[in-house]
Amino acid sequence: MKKTPPYYQENKRSNSISSLWCWVILCILFFNQQHVFANAAQPGVWNAGGSVFTMLYPEDSLSFKKIQMVNEHIYIQLYKGYAVVKGEYVFKNTTDSTWQFKMGYPVNGIYRGGESKINQVHIDGLNQFKIKSGNNWLSLLEQPNPEYGRIQNLSENWKVWEMDFKPAEEKKVSVYFIVNTNDGLIRSGYSTNNYNAFIYLLESGSIWKQPIVSGHFYIQLMDGLKLDYVKGISDGFDFRYNKKYAIFAGSKSNFSPTPKDNLIITYYKRDKLFQFNKIPPGAAALFAAIDTFSLQPLDNLLFDSVELGNPYTVEDSLFSVLSLVIILFPVAIGLLVVWMLIWIIRKRIKAKEKML
Repeated sequence: MKKTPPYYQENKRSNSISSLWCWVILCILFFNQQHVFANAAQPGVWNAGGSVFTMLYPEDSLSFKKIQMVNEHIYIQLYKGYAVVKGEYVFKNTTDSTWQFKMGYPVNGIYRGGESKINQVHIDGLNQFKIKSGNNWLSLLEQPNPEYGRIQNLSENWKVWEMDFKPAEEKKVSVYFIVNTNDGLIRSGYSTNNYNAFIYLLESGSIWKQPIVSGHFYIQLMDGLKLDYVKGISDGFDFRYNKKYAIFAGSKSNFSPTPKDNLIITYYKRDKLFQFNKIPPGAAALFAAIDTFSLQPLDNLLFDSVELGNPYTVEDSLFSVLSLVIILFPVAIGLLVVWMLIWIIRKRIKAKEKML
């Protein structure tokens, strides 16, 4: 039997070890690359001003799904850096029993949710909140409320008020508040844009008896804002536009709200010098303006179809391209090193084969 020369056995062992190290390096680089892409920034709208309106206290659980939100009229006035909101809701007791329970808004915290996109809503921008039932202003308490569904990291304190309904009774509830929209961030992959962003969370209405019969939504551009400044508005509302008064009007009917029903608006640009706690008009003047807005015969206005962008759309910038290059640079260097190692190993193998 012909024996294999010792030097050939040694070379074969050396080549096997080199190949093994090559595969190890490739695996490390592959998984590092996967780790880089797996941790890419989540897409969506972040740092948006918004609200969460719900009833969800364990001690009131018997009243869940008994009270129906018959309709809602939401009025939103967008300014540079903030938004003023007035919501008018009609609730109905759909049973022949009397119910007493709590409603509430979180004082502060962060909501993260949505379907194919991620939305982060900063509740801590909820300012000057007030509410009335019928013509009577309600007293507000601050007390703990357990975590609600997809809402996370909320403070324990909520603005809470008591409601009671007699059998088959209907009540009108009106809320007012102001939120900071200046710090919005729209992200897609490694690209980001800084716009004003506002989110109205319809999904919080899923706790009521379903469906919500009708919802009407009116958005007015204030503070010199024009249609061109609106980057995107959620679809599903069939928004139309009145140019004379800079008003969008949209609606929904017979719907059970999910994250896909949330109203998202991105507009204008971020002002780095904006100070939310120093809004010039003051809350009283802002609420008077939105009251005037809500009392107008808006359904009598003429609205035209208008093309609205997707609020999640991000325009690529030089900064985002550079960020991607910086992130991928180590991966490219690693692949180059692996290629060089393979090339050197193959050269050595060929040289040793010629010696045999």
